[in-house]
Amino acid sequence: MARRMDSVAVSVLALTLACVGLTGCATKGFVKQQVADAKAYTDTKAGEVNGRVDQVGTKVDEVGTRADQANALAEQLATGQYTEIGTHQVQFAFDDYKLGSDATSVLDQVGGELAAHPRYALEVRGYADARGTDRYNYKLGRERAEEVVRYMMVHHNVPMTRIATISFGEESPVADNSSRDGRSQNRRVQVRVLELSASMTKPTAVIQNP
Repeated sequence: MARRMDSVAVSVLALTLACVGLTGCATKGFVKQQVADAKAYTDTKAGEVNGRVDQVGTKVDEVGTRADQANALAEQLATGQYTEIGTHQVQFAFDDYKLGSDATSVLDQVGGELAAHPRYALEVRGYADARGTDRYNYKLGRERAEEVVRYMMVHHNVPMTRIATISFGEESPVADNSSRDGRSQNRRVQVRVLELSASMTKPTAVIQNP
């Protein structure tokens, strides 16, 4: 009987040791898997960060290129290195910068000209009548010019690299601001169609101060 009990005890001890060994192996395997998962996650995030850094670098390069092109276009306009093809004019309601149907018809014609001539660029000049402060009228003239630019971009796929904008506010009126009809004529945007010299093939948008 004593020998049988000893045999059972040895068997239980062996089984216990075996279980402990299996548990140890399972724990080590779990840890290894967790480490592998953590490494994979870290590698993925590192790749995403590197990708974002590359994107930022690309955007910086694009901004630098556009700045160079803006300077080139501004220089050409300032030094007269272009031929003026024509000037179109659109009118606006009082204290408003939204385009009416007559204005969009004019701009559609301009869009056709640019589509047919890759070297054409636009100088968009915004104006206001004399009611209101100088600062407000300058802002309103800019908003009107920018609305024309948006229309040309959206409806005629004209890139900003072919457009320059400037606001004159209430300056350079074409009619007497003391009359209702005169003020109506002064609420306008002039769109100058320019053919740039051959050396300037990629003009860019530039906002100038009068």
